[in-house]
Amino acid sequence: MIPALAALVLGSLVAAARSLALDDVAVKCSRIAKPTVPEAEILSIDTRIIINGTVLGNGQTLKQDVHGITVCEVNVTLSHRHANDKVLIQTWLPIQGWNNRWLALGGGAWLAGQGTVDLALPATRGYAASSTDGGLDGNPFTPAGWALDGHDAINSPLLENFAHRSIHDVAVVGKAVAASFYQRRAAYSYWSGCSTGGRQGMVAAQRYPRDFDGILAGAPAIYWTQYVVAELWPQVVMRESGHYPLPCELDTIVKRAVEACDELDGVKDSAITDPDACAFDPFTLVGTRALCDGDSTNTTISSATASIVRKVWDGPRNADGSRLWPGLLIGASLSALAGTQLTNDTNGPMPFFLAQQWVQYFVKQNASFDVGTLTSAEFESVLMDSKNRFDAIIGSSNPDLSAFKKGGGKLLAWHGLADQLIFPQDTVQYLNEVEHFLGGGNATNSFFRLFLAPGVDHCAYSSGQAFAVGAAPVDPLAALISWVEDGNAPVALDGESGPTATPHFTRKICKYPLKPKYVGCGSKTLAKNFVCV
Repeated sequence: MIPALAALVLGSLVAAARSLALDDVAVKCSRIAKPTVPEAEILSIDTRIIINGTVLGNGQTLKQDVHGITVCEVNVTLSHRHANDKVLIQTWLPIQGWNNRWLALGGGAWLAGQGTVDLALPATRGYAASSTDGGLDGNPFTPAGWALDGHDAINSPLLENFAHRSIHDVAVVGKAVAASFYQRRAAYSYWSGCSTGGRQGMVAAQRYPRDFDGILAGAPAIYWTQYVVAELWPQVVMRESGHYPLPCELDTIVKRAVEACDELDGVKDSAITDPDACAFDPFTLVGTRALCDGDSTNTTISSATASIVRKVWDGPRNADGSRLWPGLLIGASLSALAGTQLTNDTNGPMPFFLAQQWVQYFVKQNASFDVGTLTSAEFESVLMDSKNRFDAIIGSSNPDLSAFKKGGGKLLAWHGLADQLIFPQDTVQYLNEVEHFLGGGNATNSFFRLFLAPGVDHCAYSSGQAFAVGAAPVDPLAALISWVEDGNAPVALDGESGPTATPHFTRKICKYPLKPKYVGCGSKTLAKNFVCV
């Protein structure tokens, strides 16, 4: 046979075989068995085959575009009894190269899950991956569309979905869908999430200890009912001082604090390894020039601004001086929680949206409530009211992880020490409470480990500030999998600096309470020259 003709015939046969194979896959995809979900009715199952698809990156949870996505997509819609909700659970099943693992992806802000933007990368790496909208409206920036009913009463079923029920739903449905398609159960089931997704991971370990073999919880929003109100403390401080600093004043103070405490660990890398050891006093900057772009007035740091920063770092206290909650760690940007905005040439309050809306829609049940008017006494009242009314629903700080431990589960948590939204001290406190409940560090260390990343902002997102350039975890999910499947308990995570770091560096992110220490020789930009001590 003529070689060219032979190649043409062979190519045609391969194409035909692929077409037949895809036809078979399409049939399998269309015949997904209906899952059984406790206290819920399956309304519909919609499927389709995606061939060589693309998902565009969002610059945060998905840094870059993902191409070459070839999956069976399964969309299961269900409704819980007496809830009048409609919950979508989306699963992407790789047509080839399934790694025998199922992975659930968590949400962020007001989202129970982030859908295709989070499913894309895992699906191309062989995971059967699932995400759920929890029956919410898909708006990460406000719960206005679902929090209250027409009578300003809390929509309890949807709050329950957001708080915890959607986590179990996605586990039941996602694993069942994968088993139906592949005709076998996944060997391992994992959860991965940060922020709200980190909180969901903690909830899974506490409420649904049999759902996941391994849980990755980044910057977990533990103690939701208290921490989210505590995010308003900087606004209370500014209101009571009658002074709203320019953002560049606050940025200058944080930058100078990082410069002052950066080398306490013997390495200059624009990150504070131990914020608790940093004794920087913002009052040392009073009268010095703030680093304000295009400032022709030579703005200087005032004593009022220094006082605000000191109180924000210290955290909220009540009238007798007792601490109500931790403050922001030195080194974290103040731009989100101590936000301000210009109105008619006057600088005024700009509360962080999540904290503001939690108080408005849930604690006060009044979307028009002005959190910018809270006094310190009212702040304490709101904090206590939030905890007392909602902890049973959305609390995620139950230290009893005995069932999760007994089932062989592994929990890997990490938190950036320059997190400007969720206080790393909360995650440390939770670990301490679990250790106390279970009888010590050894009893906990076998299944729950925490890693703190110096200089890293919330979920390793870029804050846009040149002083938040620490080394963030490169692939903590891989470390979790190695722990679950091979018994390799991690002592340190691989860390890599962000895009604004000059020079670029790698670093060990140590298991708490250990910290990275330079060995005294070799490049300070390489992780191999550091040990955890």
